[in-house]
Amino acid sequence: MSGGPYPWYMYRSQWSSLPPAPKGNYLDGQTLIITGANSGIGVEATKQLAALSPARLILAVRSVESGEKLAASLKSKYPRTAFEVWSLDLLSFDSIKAFVRRAEGLDRLDVLINNAGMNPTFSDKIPRKASKDGYERTLQTNVLAPVLMTFLLVPLLRKSSSKGHEPKVIFTGSEVHTFAKTEPVTESFVSGRSILGDFNDEAKYVNSTRYMQSKLLLQMITRTLVPILDGITLVNVNPGMCLTSLGREMEFPFSLRTIYEVSWYLFNVRSASKGARNLSTAVAFTKESCDYWSNCKIHPSECTYLTTATGIKAQAVFYAEVLEELEKIAPGCTKVISQ
Repeated sequence: MSGGPYPWYMYRSQWSSLPPAPKGNYLDGQTLIITGANSGIGVEATKQLAALSPARLILAVRSVESGEKLAASLKSKYPRTAFEVWSLDLLSFDSIKAFVRRAEGLDRLDVLINNAGMNPTFSDKIPRKASKDGYERTLQTNVLAPVLMTFLLVPLLRKSSSKGHEPKVIFTGSEVHTFAKTEPVTESFVSGRSILGDFNDEAKYVNSTRYMQSKLLLQMITRTLVPILDGITLVNVNPGMCLTSLGREMEFPFSLRTIYEVSWYLFNVRSASKGARNLSTAVAFTKESCDYWSNCKIHPSECTYLTTATGIKAQAVFYAEVLEELEKIAPGCTKVISQ
């Protein structure tokens, strides 16, 4: 969180009127997986999706106990839906693989919602923290892990396809990708160094910009996948800046600056329920892949960097690096992509 300055379109977006959460049997007979279902936007999105009559709603969470509480609260209200809570830790590739092996036992999977994420803080005093897999935690949670989950589950998703029904993959992105610092991406690309490697380099780590840049990197990946992930409707969703526990690990020193930033945040923030409408409307209404869904509709990204020659070339290079890295983690997982 930083109290600006932000582009004018960010404020326009935050204060835009959104349609109500969808109602009806849009998900009748379908099986859904939503990661990070037990906190923040995930809780509200799960509630909104449950109202759309899915046959099965799987809550993929780190805290099974917390997930069970949410599932129990929904079961009485939506008795026709089977709510299940599965353990998943995106900071462990072994956990992701175990989750996918379990999912392969499902008879179908219609929607995968890659919602879980993390924001390390906006303070430069916080050092880089790595997962047990050796990757910076925000990079793994917000970029590598959801893409790996998607690749591993694509075969099951495609198997569930039928005439007039195309499975969906939803990524929770963010409008912050539009004003993330792009210089590190350009510097790595122009110098011929690995973009992924540099973002995982402790010596080059800048904590305050990491969350925004992770969403830029995710946008680069999903934008590349949109035209080539055959048989899947893929959508990158911007829920907007919401009042959630996403920044639960943040540490703020007491100061006038902190008071200003907290006040600015509380004045401009959306409720988690309002932000979750972007996810539920994307699941219910999208008929075609799009690289940005904002304010409950297809929306052009304001990230001009990704429209420049440098940005386009850097995106292609980063995408290739991610594919190569994921092949090391789960050999064969990228074969689901059209070459």
